[in-house]
Amino acid sequence: MNYLKFEHKDLVCPVCGSKDIVFDPDTSEYVCTRCGTVIDDHVIDHGYEFRFYDNKKILPRTSGNYTNRIHDQGIGGTKIGYYGRNEKYRRMSRNQRKLRVNKKEKIVEKALKHLNDYIRLLKPPSYVNETAAWILREAVRGKNYKEKTLRDLAAASIYLAYKINGIPRSIKIFSKDANIPSGRLWHAVRKIHENVSNINRRIRNDDPVFFVPYLTQKLNLSQKVRYLANYIASLARDHGLTNGKSALGVATAAVYIASILLDEKRTQLEIAKTIDVTDVTIRNRYDDIVRNFDIEVRL
Repeated sequence: MNYLKFEHKDLVCPVCGSKDIVFDPDTSEYVCTRCGTVIDDHVIDHGYEFRFYDNKKILPRTSGNYTNRIHDQGIGGTKIGYYGRNEKYRRMSRNQRKLRVNKKEKIVEKALKHLNDYIRLLKPPSYVNETAAWILREAVRGKNYKEKTLRDLAAASIYLAYKINGIPRSIKIFSKDANIPSGRLWHAVRKIHENVSNINRRIRNDDPVFFVPYLTQKLNLSQKVRYLANYIASLARDHGLTNGKSALGVATAAVYIASILLDEKRTQLEIAKTIDVTDVTIRNRYDDIVRNFDIEVRL
């Protein structure tokens, strides 16, 4: 009989207190190896439905987990392959692809293909991917957009998904990473705001502290600079210096000041070139912070 080692910090034997627990897939039971107590039985597996033949795991029979990144949420069923040169199965495969997507969902399918391309390029967290897919579905359903517009909307969906999940990205930095002009990205963001109701209520306000790790990593600065820049940026936020100002501009000024104070100086032009902001923006936010907090900086 095959047992699977099961590690979980909350799963403890109620009899002997041991954490050495194994799972028996034949009976769906968790068993303590020290005293033999059955901790839980008839466990429901919510994952893939696998089959086992001769101790070999076969691919799942179901289509997988629910996801917004596929037009049918991942529950569309089995896909027919080509099976070599057999014309019969080729025809069946073509017909199945046509039947799986109705006319109303074709625009969604096209848009999600572009979204998944951007996901492979940018590699956001999975929860950002799902949020972006939901935004894109709502933005394009029932519309008739060209391929170029769908690509822009897909990129804009990821940008807004970052902001909704509290991981803001500067539109300049994001457009550079996604290889899309910032003007086209702004246009797509406005279009999403027009098509998706109440999306503004979901978006969190930008916080300069969120940008500090990205900036220090790009500029190859130490953890000490990162901690001090976080402190300066949080002070600026709490004292209202971010009101009506770019959070990225405040964050770059905080990193600039911290790099000078800790003898890891980066010039304003160097930071501006790396982050794609103007040195004038850094200088203005720098003056605001130094003047309000009486910071003495020796250049």
